Amino acid sequence: MIEQTPPIFFALGATLCFAYASTIFTEFSRNVSPIWMNAFKAFVACFSFWVTVIAFKSWITPPIETLLALFCSGALALMIGDIFMLHAMKDLGASRMLMIFGLQPFVLGLAGTIFFAQSFVKASLVGAVLMLLCLYTISLESFKKNGHWQARGMFLGLIAVLLDAVGIVLTRFGFDSTPGMSSAQGNAIRCLGAVSAFFLLNHFYYRQKERKISLTAPWSDFSKAQKMRVLLGSLMGTYISLMLYLVAVSKGQLSVVSSVAVTGPMFAGLFECVRNRKWPSIYLLAAFTFFIAGFWIFTQQ
Repeated sequence: MIEQTPPIFFALGATLCFAYASTIFTEFSRNVSPIWMNAFKAFVACFSFWVTVIAFKSWITPPIETLLALFCSGALALMIGDIFMLHAMKDLGASRMLMIFGLQPFVLGLAGTIFFAQSFVKASLVGAVLMLLCLYTISLESFKKNGHWQARGMFLGLIAVLLDAVGIVLTRFGFDSTPGMSSAQGNAIRCLGAVSAFFLLNHFYYRQKERKISLTAPWSDFSKAQKMRVLLGSLMGTYISLMLYLVAVSKGQLSVVSSVAVTGPMFAGLFECVRNRKWPSIYLLAAFTFFIAGFWIFTQQ
C-alpha cells in the first residue's frame, strides 16, 4: 500500500502536520524561547524515532558515508537551521515564516540538477520571482503596521531555508547510498545529530554567553494543558511530519515534493486565524496570491 502511494500525498500529510505544529512552535518560542522550543522538539523526535526503530526492528547497518550524511543533516537542519526558523517565527509569525520556505523548491531544483541529475525547468525562475514578491508583500505589511521591514526575521528565515536545503540534500544522499534503509532509521540518525548539536551548543556557546538552556525548568512551570499542547506540537511537527516527508523525499523528485510543502503557509495562516478569531489582512491575502501562483508554476515541473 505504502509503496503504491504517490510521494506527493506523503508530502501533503507532512505539510498539514507541520503547519499546525508551527503555530504551537511560535507560541512557545515567544513565551519561553526559540532555543528551548527547538531543543524540546528535537528530544521528543529523537526518543520517538528510536522507539520506532527498536519496536519494528527496522535497523540495517549503513555505510559510514550514510551515517555522516544523515548525522550532519540533523545537526545543520534540525538543530541549527530550526533555531533560525523559530527565531524568524517569533518575529514574523508561523504563516509568514513558512512563506519564506516558498523559495526552497527553487533552491532544491538547482541542487537536484547538480547532485542528482534531475531536470530543472527554467520556468522555475518565474516561480522564484513570485515567491520574492510574496516576501516583499509580507515586509510591506510590517512596514505599514510598525514602521520597519522585519529585515531581521526575513534574514533569519532565509538562513533557515538554506540550511534546511543543505539538510535535505544530505538526507537524499544518505538514502541513495543505502536504498533499503527505512524512513524511521534515517530520522533517528538525523535526530541524534540534532540532539548532539544541542549539547555542543549548550556547553560551548550558550554556557559562555551565560544563557545555558535548561529543558526541565520551563516544563515544570507549564500547566497540564500547556504540556499536552507542546507535546502534541512536537510530535506532529517532528515525528509524524518528518516520517511522512522523508518517505516523500526518498521516493520523489526533490523540487516537486518541496513544492507541495510550500502550501504550509496557507494552512498555518488558516490555523492562526481560527485560533486568534480574526480575518487575514489584505497583505496576507495578496501574499497568498503570489504564493499560489508560484506554487502552480513549481508543480508544472
